[in-house]
Amino acid sequence: MHNKTVFVLLDGLQSEYAKEHLGYLEHLCEKQRAAKYEVLGELPSASRPMYETIFTGLEAYEHGIVNNGICRLSNQQHLFKMLHEAHKKSLTLAYYWISELYISAPFDKAKDIYHNDSSSCIDQGFFYYEDVFPDNHLYSLSSSFMEKENYDFVFIHPMSIDDAGHRFGSGSKEYAKTVMDNDKQLSTYIPKWIEAGYNVVVGADHGMSQNGYHGGNSDEQRRTALYIISNDVVCGYHEKELTTLQMAPLLCKLLGLKPTKRMKGLEVAFNE
Repeated sequence: MHNKTVFVLLDGLQSEYAKEHLGYLEHLCEKQRAAKYEVLGELPSASRPMYETIFTGLEAYEHGIVNNGICRLSNQQHLFKMLHEAHKKSLTLAYYWISELYISAPFDKAKDIYHNDSSSCIDQGFFYYEDVFPDNHLYSLSSSFMEKENYDFVFIHPMSIDDAGHRFGSGSKEYAKTVMDNDKQLSTYIPKWIEAGYNVVVGADHGMSQNGYHGGNSDEQRRTALYIISNDVVCGYHEKELTTLQMAPLLCKLLGLKPTKRMKGLEVAFNE
């Protein structure tokens, strides 16, 4: 297996908008170049709890990050710690809550925006603290970092979809446009990542309601999509519905890491 992986988390991406507006990723699935799964997100369908669920494979009641107001470091065995223990190099370009979970809390915008410390669980990072930080800048920054150094794991976390959803609702043209804008960025960079030998995973933490909220138990708040580009997965559209708990064991499998005993069994179809 190729053990290098890029993981793009499209914050706030609702399933129906993935299908309607991620034309490049849907094209790859239609042409048997990628796998797609529908995902019923875990509860609460809020960002910080789902970040911790995604990187630990644990439900919110288990890891204790049960709302967005809890600001502390993760006290669980998480993917970034596992990468560090396996001597694998990671790059993270993400919203500052990721820094508060896995580097230091609370976030100090005067010094924590840029991170470079190979002794920590994340080797290099850029952490923005405004929801309106442009997605295209984030993709460009990732490209700049990746041109200069090699990484085993790259995490890219754009926020514009979530921000537009909160301001205008999921039924708005503004929300749809941010999804289309990310599709354009992904269609630009994914071929480069593939050429560089990376697996690519594109997913989301939660969806968005038409009223501009998430956190609860409606389909529009919970349902998202997961795309996987790897020579090792069975490509095409899959009927099996996953949950957010599948992301951690999936990333472990692609990165050549042994999942923790508390992670769920992997339900993504791999080639024999």
